Amino acid sequence: MVEQITKGDWRRFVQEGVLDDSRINERILTSWNHCRRLGVDPYNGKGTHLLSYEALQTRRRENSRLIQLAEPFIKKLAAMYHDSNVVLLLVDREGYVLRMAGEEQVKATAGQINFTEGVKWTEEQVGTNAIGTALAIGEPIAINGMEHFSVASQTWGCSAAPIKDENGDVIGALDISSPYIPDYYQHVLATVVAAAYAIESKWQHMMKEEELELIHFGLKEERGSDRSFMLYNRNHQLVYASPAITNGPAAISELPTNHKKSPVYAKDSREIIGHLITLTNHKKSPAVQGWNSSFQFQGVAGKSSAFQKVIDRAKKAADKNVTIHITGDTGTGKEVMARSLHDCSKSKGPFVAVNCGAIPENLLESELFGYTGGAFTGAQKGGYEGKIVQANGGTLFLDEIGDISVKTQVALLRTLQEKKVVPIGGKKPIPVTFRLITATNRYLGALVKKGQFREDLYYRIYVYPLHMPPLKSRLSDIPDLVDYYFGKQNWPFTWSKEAIRALQSYHWPGNIRELFNVLEGIYTEYGEQSPEPSEVETYIRQITPYEREDSFCVELSTREQMEKEYIEKALRQHGGKASAAARQLGIPRSTFYRKLKKYNLG
Repeated sequence: MVEQITKGDWRRFVQEGVLDDSRINERILTSWNHCRRLGVDPYNGKGTHLLSYEALQTRRRENSRLIQLAEPFIKKLAAMYHDSNVVLLLVDREGYVLRMAGEEQVKATAGQINFTEGVKWTEEQVGTNAIGTALAIGEPIAINGMEHFSVASQTWGCSAAPIKDENGDVIGALDISSPYIPDYYQHVLATVVAAAYAIESKWQHMMKEEELELIHFGLKEERGSDRSFMLYNRNHQLVYASPAITNGPAAISELPTNHKKSPVYAKDSREIIGHLITLTNHKKSPAVQGWNSSFQFQGVAGKSSAFQKVIDRAKKAADKNVTIHITGDTGTGKEVMARSLHDCSKSKGPFVAVNCGAIPENLLESELFGYTGGAFTGAQKGGYEGKIVQANGGTLFLDEIGDISVKTQVALLRTLQEKKVVPIGGKKPIPVTFRLITATNRYLGALVKKGQFREDLYYRIYVYPLHMPPLKSRLSDIPDLVDYYFGKQNWPFTWSKEAIRALQSYHWPGNIRELFNVLEGIYTEYGEQSPEPSEVETYIRQITPYEREDSFCVELSTREQMEKEYIEKALRQHGGKASAAARQLGIPRSTFYRKLKKYNLG
């Protein structure tokens, strides 16, 4: 039996590099030696590599399947260990904490050493610890008290187990940590191992379901088509090949790189579960909408002419490196469009999104351009790699770009012109190559005239505009949107046509985001039973008390929809000035104002 290690044992190892191996677990000793060789500070150990909010959200999206499968177990363990002074953590394969649950008091204690969501908790960052060591060795381990290499964690007891995929590769880890009390939580490691194993089983089951979904998709694609295509899963393994491939799937061992590739999305999420490869050197059938082109929209394209026009324009730009500017009201899906353009491009680099309107101005510049260590008070010791550098080789998406200051505009313009970025406090430019996609719900032309947005930057980003129409302009897409949302939530779709028409009679100022919120609220209120149309209208008025009685309207005819779109376009061209738009369209001003009221364009 290994004796309990003491403070003196630890101090002797830190100072002299010697330790009686009978006093410490072999794997922990190996980790200590590894940390000592790396130069990890044994007298510190606080987390220093913290993701920004946007970067954490991106990482969570990348690991959405893992989080989805682990969440029920985290909740059960949190209930089981209620009032036990523990925190439960889910980390990804690189050691970033994706999720933390537990008592607020223990979270606060953990926060003192930056042991929190978004931190990178590996051996290289904070020394020997259960999470980092479990990821490194690929096996469960408990590390308690003085067994931690760095002092910051030596008051903690931690048990972690890796989570592996169907190929045995580590995709994350589950951990339970608590302020250390000797021999108090001896059973915890067994609990963590059991939960991690259960998550792995769920993962393997999910992967089989994904392959079945891909095969079903392949069968659906095959009907009425003699074109040649193959379907690969997320691990680039062939799962289906069309009969038009004369030599059969056995003759194809690797994912082709010289053919058109389109992502395939899961029915219940926007996660990519595989890819469709179209072999261009084989005979192909007439176009199959949505899959034979280089562009596949992640959201719901629907059938409305208003949105199909956007999809058609996006298809032309998807595989080109053209700079794109997306306009549209809040909630119309600008980021979904940007991500779709990236996923369907030739780029193999990352998609990095920044919401310029959500980050305080004094932090935005450092978030975009990064900084060197010690560049300013509070800067991380090792500096920070900004979003522009993170997007190198991929796509940089700047949402709400109309909100950035003139100072940041100047720095961004210089980066776009020189294709180099200089971090704050740095002197050496870093070469960068990325595709730029910007978005805003504001009219940049008006900001240029007011001197709030630089004209030279405007022409740099306003190369290929895409306008996301408001939901009130694509009411015919609501059935598809409802079907998509119900499927995403795994709810049975039982709504009547009358209930759907009640949704279509509302003008949706909050667009798709508001629609999904209303669907969630109504489902909570009425469950699986389809609500009456009057109940739909009552619920919407209940949560939006400022709405007028005429907020609900009948669906527009084709002629009226076209007229409305012409008016909207004219208004955009003239910065919202009704008189100028009326003159352009040749409509008397009094008639024009009546039409604005009719189409809720006021």
